Amino acid sequence: MTTVIITSNLENEIKDIRALEAKINELKELKEEKENIIKTVMDNAGVEEMAIGAFTVHFQNVVRNNFNTSAFKKKYLELYNAFIKQSNYRKFTIA
Repeated sequence: MTTVIITSNLENEIKDIRALEAKINELKELKEEKENIIKTVMDNAGVEEMAIGAFTVHFQNVVRNNFNTSAFKKKYLELYNAFIKQSNYRKFTIA
C-alpha cells in the first residue's frame, strides 16, 4: 500500500467530516430525547397509537423471528459452510 501525503484541502475535508459527525450525534441524541418524551406519555396513557395535531404516532410492540446463525453453525457446521457467501467491499475510516 502506498501512502500519499496531501495536506491542503483534504485535511480540511476531514475536519469538516468530524464536525458533521459530532453534529449528527448531537442531533440524534436530541431526537431520542424528544421521542422518549412522547413514548413516556403514550406508555403512561397505555396507548399504542395517538393523534397529536396533524400527526398520528404509533408506538407498538413488534414480534420478529430471527434466524440464530450461531446456534445453527454449532449444530450444523457443514451445512452452514455450504451456504457461506463471500462478499467484498471497501471500508472508509478516518483514524
